[in-house]
Amino acid sequence: MSTEDKQARRVLVISLDGLDARYVRERDALGLRIPTLRGLLAEGAWSLNVETVYPSVTYPVHTTIATGTLPARHGITGNNLLEPPGTQQTGAWHWFARDIRADTLWTAAAREGLRTGLISWPVGGGAGDYNVPEIVDVGKPLAETLALMKTHARPQGLIEEVERRDPQLYRHANQDEHDDLRARFAEHVIKENRPDLMLVHFFDFDHFQHDYGPFTPEACAILEKLDGYVARLLDASAGAGTLNETALFIVSDHGFLPISKLVHPHVLLSRAGLIRVDSSQVGPTNLDEIKEGDWRAYAYITSGSCAIILRDPSDTDARQRVLELFEPLAGREGSGILRVLVDEEVRSSGANTDAFVMLEAADGYSFGPNLTGEAVTPSVQRGQHGYSPARAGYETCFIASGAGLARRGDLGPVRVLDVGPTIARALGLTLRDAEGLGLQLN
Repeated sequence: MSTEDKQARRVLVISLDGLDARYVRERDALGLRIPTLRGLLAEGAWSLNVETVYPSVTYPVHTTIATGTLPARHGITGNNLLEPPGTQQTGAWHWFARDIRADTLWTAAAREGLRTGLISWPVGGGAGDYNVPEIVDVGKPLAETLALMKTHARPQGLIEEVERRDPQLYRHANQDEHDDLRARFAEHVIKENRPDLMLVHFFDFDHFQHDYGPFTPEACAILEKLDGYVARLLDASAGAGTLNETALFIVSDHGFLPISKLVHPHVLLSRAGLIRVDSSQVGPTNLDEIKEGDWRAYAYITSGSCAIILRDPSDTDARQRVLELFEPLAGREGSGILRVLVDEEVRSSGANTDAFVMLEAADGYSFGPNLTGEAVTPSVQRGQHGYSPARAGYETCFIASGAGLARRGDLGPVRVLDVGPTIARALGLTLRDAEGLGLQLN
């Protein structure tokens, strides 16, 4: 991305969901054809040692990027809404920015009169001036959520406008891949609206690593496609005449680890009498079938981690039984549980403030949703995230390139917590609640 060395007037943020640093660090050994990312590395400032936050799943981490705060502060502690047993289980995720409890990049930009665009940005629905919201369930037909996307697009009619202008809009969208669609929406907004701050989220790469496992041929092939999508957005900026005044940030949320098994906390809680389910059933049942008085503790699962939440936080007996249940399993071979974080350890991690216990899955394991049956089962998915930032070999990536960038090369260790303030600094913005610090790149 060759630009003049001048102050950035615009920022383009592109998130490559699940970009484990090892893909970039070992790009030659993996034989990856990623010329765009290679070029940005050569021209820009970068870190392949980025520490994520806990739990390291997409929505909490992207909200940390957008706010510079930990999940405990911004309030997004998992992808899906917190829906305890006995309540309606909608399965909905945190689609909308109204759920965020901290100052965001787009609100900071609006205070300065800047225009913002968000394409499929997690927890971004309803925000900014130009917005194609991420309201999609991978594995379901796009048509099932397209109507909701159109309802919540900003401005109203944006998606319909792109449909009229781009007859190929949905050509490459299928059950497994939607990133070509996201790229087309982003290209349109960049060319036609020229926002001052643009945030774009690609997540096919994450989806394929879940299905096939990290560092597989299938995952690598999708990363090569993503490199092409990044190039298209740069070309769109060039076509709009804004590339030379744009600071580009390539960001990501978490690394990836291989898995083969699931451990089901609700099965263990049921056996301990802390949640009452119909034991005659095998496999998953629905949490909404459980009456309010039939549970004292339940598991809010965030992939490779899990929060244990008490119905009554003052229930000391339930608390003690939870500890007696899970603490002996920590590190035990075959239990699927590596570590149990309690009270102050949970608080200091910046994770779920509703939890008094966080469980960390062991190598090769993630947490599953079953309420009955075996406590440990085989996993259909082959890759997972959500683990502690301290996990070895679990770093992600950060690349900065373009206008206003004076510092080049390896930045050394970086925190995801610092990414949002760094983006804000490029536009002279202030994130009012930021706990992270902006990197000095200019």
